[in-house]
Amino acid sequence: MRLGGVAEVAKALGVSTQRVAVLRQRASFPDPVAEIAQGPIWNLDVIEAWSSSSWRRTRPGRPSADQAHRLIGDRFEIEEPPIGQGGFANVYRALDRQTDQPVAIKIQRDIQDLDGDAAKRFRRELRILNGLSHPNVIPVIAHGDMSDQDEIWYAMPLAQGNLHDRVTEFEGKEIEIVEVMSQICSGLTYVHDAGVFHRDLKPANVLRTSDGQWAISDFGLAREQERMTTALTWTGDGLGSPLYMAPEQWNAAKTVDALADVHALGKILQHLLTGQPPFEKDDIPDGPLRPVIQRATAKYAQRYATPWDFLEAMHAALATRPEWQSDETIAKLLAPRLASDIPDPSAIDEFLSWAQGVHAEDRLEVARVLRGMPVNAITMAWERNSIGFMAVYEDFCDYISVREFGFEYCDGLANVCQRAVAATSDLQVLRHSVRALPSLSWRHNRWHVRDVLTSILQSITTPDRALVALEALQAAGAEPGPVAWSFEEFTIRTLHPVLRVGIPKIIERDQS
Repeated sequence: MRLGGVAEVAKALGVSTQRVAVLRQRASFPDPVAEIAQGPIWNLDVIEAWSSSSWRRTRPGRPSADQAHRLIGDRFEIEEPPIGQGGFANVYRALDRQTDQPVAIKIQRDIQDLDGDAAKRFRRELRILNGLSHPNVIPVIAHGDMSDQDEIWYAMPLAQGNLHDRVTEFEGKEIEIVEVMSQICSGLTYVHDAGVFHRDLKPANVLRTSDGQWAISDFGLAREQERMTTALTWTGDGLGSPLYMAPEQWNAAKTVDALADVHALGKILQHLLTGQPPFEKDDIPDGPLRPVIQRATAKYAQRYATPWDFLEAMHAALATRPEWQSDETIAKLLAPRLASDIPDPSAIDEFLSWAQGVHAEDRLEVARVLRGMPVNAITMAWERNSIGFMAVYEDFCDYISVREFGFEYCDGLANVCQRAVAATSDLQVLRHSVRALPSLSWRHNRWHVRDVLTSILQSITTPDRALVALEALQAAGAEPGPVAWSFEEFTIRTLHPVLRVGIPKIIERDQS
């Protein structure tokens, strides 16, 4: 159940708060489900059902969006009905004809039924998203206008649900909760560094991506710091979601800053811990995370200064729990901190220190962390402690060359090798990668792993690197199959001369 006050209802209906007051006079208008100090609270699912029912039509005689649109931008084939509805837009599942992959299309609804600022808000959301690129922020794939319909749209990856719908799965699971909150904080830190304040952060606006990450979405109420003096007026003050809004947002929504988003982080954490909407500030369970929530939702000047400070406080709170220091727990806490394109130096140091001491039976936990590390994080690890990284990476390559994994998991492991070679340009990293990849691809019959190996070898332009790669392939060919399966005749012809001559000899040796 999604809950909201007058501002949320106005957004769901695509009207002003003043118009909501008029609509409430209708006998058919849904009754609120609760009353809090700031005013009545409605079930937004009921409000949206009422909005799309025969009780309230948009424009008589005009087909709805799901009837009017079949193909968007000569690329995206819309599926009906909408899978989601917001204050001034519908979200549809669609097929991207260029990639044959499902996507989500957000289309602004009938703007003639909206207040004048609605189109400006949608365009602002699109402009903001176009400037953001982070694994924990939903990206824009494509966008455009439909001039004949006077509507705006953009395409984004199709999510696998949102955090609100999965809140009950996290109740009482502090480690899993902090893992989710770490990803939200990582994305929000990036957003704030880009000069953007979200202003409507809540579980429903945190989506699960296809690669298992949590990403922030819905920037319809976001504000860019450099444009704080030019405010849109749609729905006036009090913008946001009542249960997650900071107190200052009720009276001065146009001037709130990063601390309003920090307040929302505290409320989301409270919701995940209790499994219940955060109606009351004092309804916080006892435990190590209680003081974190209390400070995040305190008065303005007493809150954490940034999402990163909030994140560090959560990790510090859990670090005092000795029973949570298993390798699995440490991996879960480190993974989201290392998955950002903006590396955290302290997390890098913690990872290298921990990973070098992991027992052989727990090397899968190290692989899980490495699998999510982008090039920037690997580069920083190499620069800060090349000896430590080499020890960890050699163990990783030994591990993936002999163990069995799920098919899709193999692709992610191969990507680690490609990123490591690119980030370090080191001969030994190249040697370990080329030695491990043939066995990984051959045992699992994974073409992507083979393509990664080919890409690494095609990037070799000097004899010394070619000789190191050839020696690694000779070691990988100790058993018949891996090297021969990894190369086609045409592929071999695209490689450095040393490899063009040497690889056929390895294949002939292995097959004899």
